[in-house]
Amino acid sequence: MRSKVLWFLLVASLALNVFFVAGVIYPRLMGHPHPPHDYDPVARAAEEFSLDAGQTEALTALRGRMAERLAAGREEREGFQAIILEALGRSDFDRAALAEALVARRAGGDDMILDMTGELHGFLAELSPQQKAAFLERARERDFLRRLLFPPRPRPDHDGSGREGPRRD
Repeated sequence: MRSKVLWFLLVASLALNVFFVAGVIYPRLMGHPHPPHDYDPVARAAEEFSLDAGQTEALTALRGRMAERLAAGREEREGFQAIILEALGRSDFDRAALAEALVARRAGGDDMILDMTGELHGFLAELSPQQKAAFLERARERDFLRRLLFPPRPRPDHDGSGREGPRRD
């Protein structure tokens, strides 16, 4: 009886280890759907859509402007978390005041989205019809525009205690 249990534990342990190793190796061999952050999305788009040097430069500039606008928007606006925490900290729940604060917060984001869409439309107007069609087809894929146009968010600061610092959304 004892040897059957040991053999079962040995086989189960080996199977588990094989699954762990396969889980690490398989995505690398098959191409992970979310590549690491060290790839250059502009260079990838330039290759994929056959962009010339001027178009690649324009896309790089567009990406930089959008990153600056996002960073400025994060600094200027109060985050959703802060708005909600403020509402929770009050002695009474004022639904109307919270709804008004959320609408005001969203309005700034809507203006930013309109401006960014206008800039992206201007960039697309400079592409050939084939490039534009390929770009729009690819843009239908989840996260394509976010990965192409917005650099990854900076990692939160660590205070040395192993916990993350404050996060602003």
